[in-house]
Amino acid sequence: MLIIHKPEVLTDKDMGIIRALLEIGDKKDFVWFSVPKQYKDYLTYERGDAFLVGLLLLAMKQGHDIKLHFPISERLYYTLTNYLIKALTIAMPQLTQISIIHNGLESAPIKTIGAVGTGFSAGVDSFCTAYEHLMDECPESLKLTHFTFHNAGSNGDFGGEDARTLFQERLKLVTPFCNEKEMDMIPIDSNISEVLNMDYVPSHTIRNAACILALQKLFRYYYYSSGRQFQHFELSPTIGASYDILTLNMLSTESLTFFSTGSSYSRVEKTKIVANYEPTYRYLNVCTNGDAANCSTCEKCLRTMLTFDVMGKLQLYEKVFDFKKYQDRKTGYIAQVLATLKSEQYSREIHQEMKRYNYKIPAASVMLTPYYLFKFSVKKVLTKLRIIG
Repeated sequence: MLIIHKPEVLTDKDMGIIRALLEIGDKKDFVWFSVPKQYKDYLTYERGDAFLVGLLLLAMKQGHDIKLHFPISERLYYTLTNYLIKALTIAMPQLTQISIIHNGLESAPIKTIGAVGTGFSAGVDSFCTAYEHLMDECPESLKLTHFTFHNAGSNGDFGGEDARTLFQERLKLVTPFCNEKEMDMIPIDSNISEVLNMDYVPSHTIRNAACILALQKLFRYYYYSSGRQFQHFELSPTIGASYDILTLNMLSTESLTFFSTGSSYSRVEKTKIVANYEPTYRYLNVCTNGDAANCSTCEKCLRTMLTFDVMGKLQLYEKVFDFKKYQDRKTGYIAQVLATLKSEQYSREIHQEMKRYNYKIPAASVMLTPYYLFKFSVKKVLTKLRIIG
């Protein structure tokens, strides 16, 4: 049995903290979320939705039913027990279907100030969401009022001090855009990564939703920037984004509605949108290489720069990318794109843009393609052998 005790709100220096005691057998630990002190009053201790959602995957991984010493939102209980738990066991067969033993269901909405938020990392997905929900065309009640930035796994799957340090460094990079728009940025720290001890990519939607559920007295709507299109929906064991349109609906409550935004666009289409948004020329940050700023050498940096290059927009991003590093790797990366046309959706999208813009593919890239085809084939075989072994 996994037991979660009633949440409590504390103040520690300039931070407001909501925490709950977790018991698994003879082990006890606190799970917590923290926000700047000015947001302390919005931490939702009256219902433990954030802790139920945040610890759901841990219980399913270890095969424990969850016993709650607090009430939860009725809608959330219904959707978890009837839909999401079953869907998660299809996506990740290693998980176990569990029961939730609650201490009361609340159907009345929590009083909220009606804020509208989104997570902002300054990447292509989050900039696309910000652009669409700051424009005049967006209905007034659905326009963004707040940005959030989470330490829930994106800075390091398993948390720890290195992840927390990177979280603070990246926060400094995303804050200037928020200041420019005169909108609050809410950093949300948590030890959920240390407690879960799980890979981030399959679990990121649930982790980040838990952070926002802790602030239900603040948010009425929350936009979660999707990394996948509608037509690529799949209950994938490795990519949580492939079904977050389902997950987010199942994690909404009577008070808070989650939306999966950007799901109607391909990666290239999103890149085109942000390429016409001037602040991205100064603030775009797409890197996944463990650094705060763009490294200009990782897969995401190279993919983004090549897409801009094909569209004739790369020169606009001299403040955020190192063009020399890109030029040194461009030939090889294009060869990788050509070698993965059958296996990678992103590669097919970029190749289609190359044809659309009559982009001249270097002869050296064509000549290198067989090498990468062989390299990726060997890697795929070794991966299968490792799984079987």
